[in-house]
Amino acid sequence: MDIHDLVQAYQSKTDEELLQLAADPEQLTPEAERALTGELARRRIDDAEPLKVETEIGSEWIRQTVTGRTLSQSGPHATGDFIAEVLRVYHGRMWLFVSLIAPAVVLSYVAILVGRSEVREIARHLPRGLEFRSYETEIIEMWLANLAAYLASWMAFCLSFGAICSAMRRLDEGDVPSPWACFGDVRERLNPLLRLSLLLFLVFLVVVAAAMLVSAGFVWAIHLRQAHLGFFAIAVVPFVLVCLALLAFSRFALAIPALILDNCRVGQAIFRSDESTEGKWLTLAILLAKSLIGGYIAGMFPFWLASWISADVRFSPWILRTASVAAVTVFEPVMFIGFALLYIRMSALPAAASIEETARQLA
Repeated sequence: MDIHDLVQAYQSKTDEELLQLAADPEQLTPEAERALTGELARRRIDDAEPLKVETEIGSEWIRQTVTGRTLSQSGPHATGDFIAEVLRVYHGRMWLFVSLIAPAVVLSYVAILVGRSEVREIARHLPRGLEFRSYETEIIEMWLANLAAYLASWMAFCLSFGAICSAMRRLDEGDVPSPWACFGDVRERLNPLLRLSLLLFLVFLVVVAAAMLVSAGFVWAIHLRQAHLGFFAIAVVPFVLVCLALLAFSRFALAIPALILDNCRVGQAIFRSDESTEGKWLTLAILLAKSLIGGYIAGMFPFWLASWISADVRFSPWILRTASVAAVTVFEPVMFIGFALLYIRMSALPAAASIEETARQLA
C-alpha cells in the first residue's frame, strides 16, 4: 500500500480508530507512521510531541497524555518553556524564517526611507519658526507621506507574518516547507488578509493615539500643578503608556494566524485572537520586548559600532544601512514565530480536551 492509499485510508477512520493505531506504532511501517502522524496533525489531535495513547479494549488499560495542556496554565515556568520552544523552532529553521521576513524588512526600509525623503523635500520649502503652522496643506501632506510609508511597512510585515504562519503549520505537521509554498498559501487568502491587515493598522493607530493623548494629559496636569517636569514625566511616562498600549493591541496579533490557518473571516479572526491570548500577558510581553527592543538594538548596532571605531575610518552610509537591515532581518522573526506557535498550540487545546473525554468514556 503506497503513501497516498494510506492517507486516504486514515482519513476515513474515526479519531478513536486513529488513537488505537497510534497506541502501537511498532506495528506500522515507516510510510504508515508518517501518514498517521500527518492525519493526527491535520485533525489537531497531534501536538508538539507525539500523543502517547494506550487504549483498552476489554482488558487493556486506557491512558492518554497531551503535552499541549500545559499552555492553558499560566506562570513563568510555562511561559519560559514556550519561549524556549519558539527559539528552538527558529534556530532549527533559521534560513526559512529569514527568507520569509526579509522581503518585509527590505520593503519596509525602502518605504520609510522614501517617506522621510518626501517629508524633508516638503519641509525644505517651508519657513522656520511659528510661521510654519500656517502652512496647513503642506503639514497634512507631510503627515500623509509618513502615514503611507508606515502603512506600506505594516502591510509588508503582515504578508510575511502570514507566510510564517503557514510555515509553522507545515512544520507542525512534519512537512519541510519552502518559502514559495508558504507565500502561495498567503496568496490564496490574500483579499481577506489585506482587509484584516488594514483593520489592524487602524486599530493600532487608535490605540497608540489614545496612549499619546493620555501621556499628554498627564504632562499637562503636572504643568497645571506647577510641578517640575523632569525626565520621568517627559520621557518615561509616555514610553510606558505606549508600551502598555502595544501590549493591549497584541491581543489581536493572533488574528492573522486564525485567518491563514483556519480560514476564519475577518471578524471571527479578531475574536479568535482575543480568546487565544486570554491570560497570556507575560508571553505577549516577552515576544513584544524581544522584537521591539531587540530589533531596535540590532538595527542601530552597526551605526553604534561605526561611531566607536576610530574617526579616521569612514564607512559608507549604504554599508551601514545594509548591515542594519540584515541585523533586523535576523532578529525579527522570533515574535511572529511566537504568535503563530501560540495560536497553533492554543487551538489544539479543545481537541486535546475532546480526546481526554473520549479516553474517559472508553475507560
